[in-house]
Amino acid sequence: MPKRIWSIPPFVALLVLSCALRPSPRLAENPRIRDIGIPVRSVNWVRLHDGRDAAGNHAVFITMGQTAENLFVLKVNPETGALRQYIAKVPRANYPTATLLSRTGKLYVGAAYAGHLLCYDPAKDSFDDLGAINPQKATFPCAMDEDAEGRIWVGSYGMADLTCYDPRSGQFTRCGRMDDTDMYNYPLVNSDGMVCNKIMMTRPHLVVYDPKTGEKRTVGPVAEKGKDTLTLVRGGDGDVYINSSMGNFRVRGFEAIPVQDIPPLAAPAANYAYSFADSHRQLYRQLRVKRNDSGGEKIFDLDYRAAGSDIFLVHAGPDGAVYGSSILPLHLYRYLPGEAGPVDLGKCSNAGGEAYSMANFKGKIYIASYPGAMVSVYDPAKPYQYGAKPEDNPYDMGRIDDISYRPRTTLAGPRGRVWFASIPDYGRWGGPLSWYDPAAREKGVYHRIAGDGSCYTLAWLEKRGLMAVGTTIEGGTGTQPKVSRAVLFLWDYMAEKKVWEGSPDRPLSAFNALLAGRDGLLYGTLTGEGGPELFVFDPEKRVFLGRTALSGGTPLDNGLQFGPDGFIYGFTTNCIYRFRPGVSPQPEEVVREAGGFSVPGPILGKDVYFAKDHTLRAARLFR
Repeated sequence: MPKRIWSIPPFVALLVLSCALRPSPRLAENPRIRDIGIPVRSVNWVRLHDGRDAAGNHAVFITMGQTAENLFVLKVNPETGALRQYIAKVPRANYPTATLLSRTGKLYVGAAYAGHLLCYDPAKDSFDDLGAINPQKATFPCAMDEDAEGRIWVGSYGMADLTCYDPRSGQFTRCGRMDDTDMYNYPLVNSDGMVCNKIMMTRPHLVVYDPKTGEKRTVGPVAEKGKDTLTLVRGGDGDVYINSSMGNFRVRGFEAIPVQDIPPLAAPAANYAYSFADSHRQLYRQLRVKRNDSGGEKIFDLDYRAAGSDIFLVHAGPDGAVYGSSILPLHLYRYLPGEAGPVDLGKCSNAGGEAYSMANFKGKIYIASYPGAMVSVYDPAKPYQYGAKPEDNPYDMGRIDDISYRPRTTLAGPRGRVWFASIPDYGRWGGPLSWYDPAAREKGVYHRIAGDGSCYTLAWLEKRGLMAVGTTIEGGTGTQPKVSRAVLFLWDYMAEKKVWEGSPDRPLSAFNALLAGRDGLLYGTLTGEGGPELFVFDPEKRVFLGRTALSGGTPLDNGLQFGPDGFIYGFTTNCIYRFRPGVSPQPEEVVREAGGFSVPGPILGKDVYFAKDHTLRAARLFR
């Protein structure tokens, strides 16, 4: 039989030749960083307080936090809407995480992460720093309460710390840890003067502290996180009660006395009721004032200055635009290269924190957000109308499962599904691997797949029918790690099982980026004692082939991608680097700015996009 001779049409030959001769993009010399703009200017930790000004007239004091600048207090006249803004002067005083309007009319504000106690005094019309709550130990004030003597009791995160501030002397009394394991403390002062500390997160329980003797004891039931509920409430009789799934208890001294019902606390009489007419949009610009005596209502537009909300995510959408999320509140923003600046699209999830990760699938963006690992679906080709109905856009589908909380990575494709790797809820261990099937509209989850560690990063090894999953030793917020080393494992998503698991022989805290190479190899970055490294893994032989130290700062999560020149590009906190795929990668810096990179972003055209704090930025990488 004669051999068949294949002929190539001339136009195909010319096309192949032109593609072969087409030069790959050349790296620009000294790429310069430029600011695109601030996508979102909003506020967080918003609370309303019904107070009086220096003349004794009604006023509403509003506490607001922001990331680009310090927190502030607004004093607003409820009749005219006239306002004055007071900005905190302590460095890192961004979030008013605990507030208290005392009986004296002063407004106390606990500032995170400065760990300072601030006070707005209407009589002086000043917003002052009272000092550090407990230096180096209380960075995040959780709650405050006032005792009969007018002392302010502050519970904080970091070490479940309790501190007393006496306004008469201006002195702090540091009472120390209320629990040796947990980190959060929410105090209420009981009618007998004892301080009742609700301790969170792994074992919610009550610790009673006696200010006279310094004695402290665990009182009442101890809850199991994820199974029981427990909180503290002040009853209508002034006593503190435990309200729990294990029963209700009146707290007296160091005793918890079982009771059937908790006397309700009556709402204080007030001439005005305050709310935000635009709170559902997370804007907090329209103050609604309702007179309780007449029922009259006014809405005032508050013209305060907001400096900007930090950016948590920078993502390339299916339409060639840059999308991303702000932090507290969670707004979706868009920037189309060539336009004047980014656009704040608004609320895209009932999760108020931030979108941790996104993935594109069949023209839509799947947005996974904290808290609760809430999933929203946005179609850029359709009008923006957020809601919880399938016809809304973005459509909020709710939680992906009942454990996931911080969805660090979203990956679309394997088995026609969208996959999520998450850190679990507060006080819990074992971050799962979850999925959503858009065609079947079904959700699924693989619990404890990483043991007491958490699934963190994902990559699709499509030709092998596998997913690579990198883990972290972290559990949910408020926990200490139970595992000593992060691992990489290969997941057969059709057979629904692990087919391999391992890690380099060194202390590892996380595999924080993975990229499936076109050469069949897996590339990634890892962190841990001894410094960060770039690694290469062979999925066929299931061995780590090469590891290279990264010296340009800490590698950013999910910071690896392919460039149009065939190189792989990566981000650290100080630089953008690149390397040729292969067994022994040798990274070279291409853009450097110390501390200039907070969030990695995509390469689109000649530019690479990223964020520094609240600003979207870009650098011209290619000529």
